[in-house]
Amino acid sequence: EQSGNLAGPFPCPADIQSVAPQICDNEQKLLIARRENFDNKLSVLKSRLDQREKELDEATANSERLTKNLAVSDEEAKLVGSMVKKGLMARTEQIRVEREQTELNGQLNLSGETVKKIRSTITEAQLQVEELGLQLQQEALDELTQALAELSVVDETIRGATDKVARTDIRSPVDGIVNTLELNTVGAFVQPGSVVAGIVPTSETLLVEARVSPRDVAFIRPDQEALIKVTAYDFSIFGGIEGKVSNITADSLVDEKTGEPFYQVRVATDKSTLERDGKAYSIIPGMICSVDIKTGRKTILSYLLKPINKARQEAMSER
Repeated sequence: EQSGNLAGPFPCPADIQSVAPQICDNEQKLLIARRENFDNKLSVLKSRLDQREKELDEATANSERLTKNLAVSDEEAKLVGSMVKKGLMARTEQIRVEREQTELNGQLNLSGETVKKIRSTITEAQLQVEELGLQLQQEALDELTQALAELSVVDETIRGATDKVARTDIRSPVDGIVNTLELNTVGAFVQPGSVVAGIVPTSETLLVEARVSPRDVAFIRPDQEALIKVTAYDFSIFGGIEGKVSNITADSLVDEKTGEPFYQVRVATDKSTLERDGKAYSIIPGMICSVDIKTGRKTILSYLLKPINKARQEAMSER
């Protein structure tokens, strides 16, 4: 409509057609109604224009006829005037011819004014035809501007609602299993920055947290080999999982229940299952494990001689 094209059907977008076909149907009906209204008005204007053009043709033909008659009357007046001077014709005949000339001049002037008026009405009718199309485009533009303004408000409302809906879903930054829930009440208010849930990651790298006594932590280093034993699976049957020390806390922690200090050590392994007889047994978060960290090597002889060497070193000392 804005482009002035009312010939084709309403091009309804496919996404709107699939979601709300009734909107497309209503717009199609509205376009057809406007097209009929436009065609009716245009038909009336064109009919008037055709009538004025016919009137112009008739008035022009009448002016041409009067012009020819006036030319003949002028010739007649010359002949009559000459004959009156010679006494061959009465003066009354000359007066009659002059009266006809005056009447023809009046009719010709009137016909000329009529032609001007008809041409003016034709120009006006042509402008009305053009204005009809411009009016249709302007109305469509005004409606488009209003629709875009309303759409902007709707978009802003949708964005706000979408943001509210998005914030109703709490998403973990990593894939994992919910270990603890800090809030269990429906409709509870969540303070900014507060902990909502504890997530245990289920990534390819399995992390095992172990507690090490302060007297043993001095011998533990990152990348040391370790053997992870899952208490849920009998070690003598299923074996363990090999891993490496990935992290040691910089300071000791205190067990809230026992009050004993400890260092937290994390052991990483690429395996998350134990295998036996071709079957895989999954290790899930929360399982209890024991970890053997290989801090070095010692021969059996040195192990047997350790009490003797210790006694010899402390024999000459006094507390």
